[in-house]
Amino acid sequence: MTIRIWHQSVNELTRIAAYKRGIEDHAARFLGKDAEVHVHGLAEGTYGKLSPSDALGNAYLYHRVLGPIVEQAVEAERQGYDAFVMGSFSEPYLREMRTAVDIPVVSLTEAALLTGCALGTRIGLISNAPNVAYMTRLSVAKHHLEARVSAVTSLVPGMDEYALIAARDEPSALIAAFIRSARELIAEGAEVIVPAEGVMAEILAAHGLTRIDDAVVLDVFAAAWVQALGLVRLRRGLSVTVSRAWAYSRGGN
Repeated sequence: MTIRIWHQSVNELTRIAAYKRGIEDHAARFLGKDAEVHVHGLAEGTYGKLSPSDALGNAYLYHRVLGPIVEQAVEAERQGYDAFVMGSFSEPYLREMRTAVDIPVVSLTEAALLTGCALGTRIGLISNAPNVAYMTRLSVAKHHLEARVSAVTSLVPGMDEYALIAARDEPSALIAAFIRSARELIAEGAEVIVPAEGVMAEILAAHGLTRIDDAVVLDVFAAAWVQALGLVRLRRGLSVTVSRAWAYSRGGN
């Protein structure tokens, strides 16, 4: 039976449809017949005139806009999906989603960090803009992996999601900027480089950037999908599901 994965973006995909197509094409190439990935986004107009990178730095707006994403995980389970991937490096409401559903809930950030730990001793993360880098630092701290992360930085100059999409057909300047930032992190000891923003990561994966010098450039989507597949197989084969003790409890402890 084919595994079905709901991949949730925090972008308005009607405005950046090329991103949705890119992820789904990448999933089809990478996963083959093992799984289907269906990409979902937020409603058009969610951020008004702002980009997600600009909007989500405000904590109240972040809560108001992304709080309902918990219900997306509930809807994915209701529709029979086998796993839910939270495709944002800010990891909105990850604990709440794992509390709400029994299907595996995977985060791009957590999957990238855990995979990175297996590929090198020190991880460097590069985001698209300072706001997103700040949110990613909070996620690293939440997973208590600061000791394995050498730095969380961003492109110079920063680029929001719409600038990244505009550069998608001619990404040479973006790739060059990413490589410059990565080499600075590698010089300081990073062995695994994580593109810590979805649109940027999709562009880099589409252009086959998997190494810079001797360091690994992680395909964060592949890492998340592989983790989702593994968790689905554990659930199907061994009835292993998320713990209901403490952090992901449904009450009664």
